[in-house]
Amino acid sequence: MTGNDRNRERVLKQIQALAFAQYDLILFLDTHPNDQKALHAYHKVTPQLKELRKYYRENFGPLTPAEVDSTTEWTWVCGPWPWEN
Repeated sequence: MTGNDRNRERVLKQIQALAFAQYDLILFLDTHPNDQKALHAYHKVTPQLKELRKYYRENFGPLTPAEVDSTTEWTWVCGPWPWEN
């Protein structure tokens, strides 16, 4: 595994952890909308997740088909599939 692959995996794991935390906070806030501590945590996690997703997209490609922004080609499936590594 190359350094670039390790970095990609590290960033992906960070994205997964932040996405889980964000979703958990959303569910909590649905039932506790006035909880200031949870709201603060949500507003801390959300921009971090957005930045990491942007970093991943710019360095490794889109995480979802909705993130494909190329106007010249469909880049969703341009990289190797996991079983091709």
